Amino acid sequence: MNQLITTLQESTPFEYIPAPAPEPRPSPPIQPIEDRIGPGRFPGLRKPFRSLLWCIHVPFGTLCLVLILALLAAIPGLNILTLGYLIEPQKRVAVGGRLRDGFPLLILAPRLGLICLLALIVVIPLRIAAMHVSDAAVILGESHAQVLRMQTYLRIGQTAGAVFILLLITVVGMCGYRFWWIFTSDGRRNIIASVEQIPRVVRPLHHFWIGLKAFFGAVCWLLIPTGLLVAYSAPGRTNPVFGLLSFLGILLLIPVTAWLPLLQVHQAVTGKFRSIFSVSAARQIIRNAPLSWMLTTVLMYAMTFPLYLTKIKLLPADAMLVLTPFFILLTYPARILVAWAYHRGMSRERAAWFPFRWGIKLMMVPLLAGYAGFLFLTPFVSELGKGAPLENQAFLSPVPYAQWGQTRN
Repeated sequence: MNQLITTLQESTPFEYIPAPAPEPRPSPPIQPIEDRIGPGRFPGLRKPFRSLLWCIHVPFGTLCLVLILALLAAIPGLNILTLGYLIEPQKRVAVGGRLRDGFPLLILAPRLGLICLLALIVVIPLRIAAMHVSDAAVILGESHAQVLRMQTYLRIGQTAGAVFILLLITVVGMCGYRFWWIFTSDGRRNIIASVEQIPRVVRPLHHFWIGLKAFFGAVCWLLIPTGLLVAYSAPGRTNPVFGLLSFLGILLLIPVTAWLPLLQVHQAVTGKFRSIFSVSAARQIIRNAPLSWMLTTVLMYAMTFPLYLTKIKLLPADAMLVLTPFFILLTYPARILVAWAYHRGMSRERAAWFPFRWGIKLMMVPLLAGYAGFLFLTPFVSELGKGAPLENQAFLSPVPYAQWGQTRN
């Protein structure tokens, strides 16, 4: 009997086979930062609600972007940072060739603008209430019961407003108008990813360094031609030799104004300061894409013409702060298009048809000479005198800071 049981156990062993572990559920991919906190691409007509939000988001974000850059430019010393924020989008467009890459701060600007707008809605009533309390204290006295009661209510309102603004910065800053993300796991993952990637977009030190290199690179190109240009317009220099020096400055400005917009982009793309002197790169772009170069260059200088009108009659510093957004609006699109022309010229391997490109070059010579002649005439019509041509907003800064110290209050 025992032998039979042993035989059965050996012939039919019972083994425990564990159940297979369930495969982990893959988490949904994290959206790109442009889709999480930026407008992204146009959703299409099949999604009317999201398309409507996109149509609101883009103009509002553009307005906020202009105001943010104008605010930075209005702070003395940060105009270099503003220049860096104008040069970095040029680098993106020059590398990728897509115009939509020229607005990297557009993904953050709407949130900052929404925070400021809602904060103003809270702060303005508190400011008005504080003025009423101050008037009541003057009329009734600071120790009056009604004044003390109004001060108590004002402190409560200020505390509630401060808490609301902190919550506003937290919620809107992390989620934007998608506030429901806080209550979902996928939304929280996107919020964490956004917080980690936002510093990569802002990078103030990086943009300041880019702006500083672009500024000094442009100064190196403009110093000699512009110095010669103002030789005849300086007071007391009526000798014909100074006229010849100014004419030489005009001649030197023709190639400088043709190459420098492209060379600033080339410097940003390579990341090397010495690339600002790579004339061969500028000539390659002009040779391969002459029409794009001509159109974008003419547009760039045409957009800077209104900036010189403020130098005819110097405005007070407060008025200059109001005009700062217009400087950004005029220079930003022109720079993006110049970067687009740079990409077209660099991406093509063959030069344009010989008669075509030389015909465009011959057309550009009088146009660039006319721009240089216009700079020569600015000291005669501007209250800045010979300092007017030195403030070249097309290359140096979107705001004419040098004249602020001379403005009348």
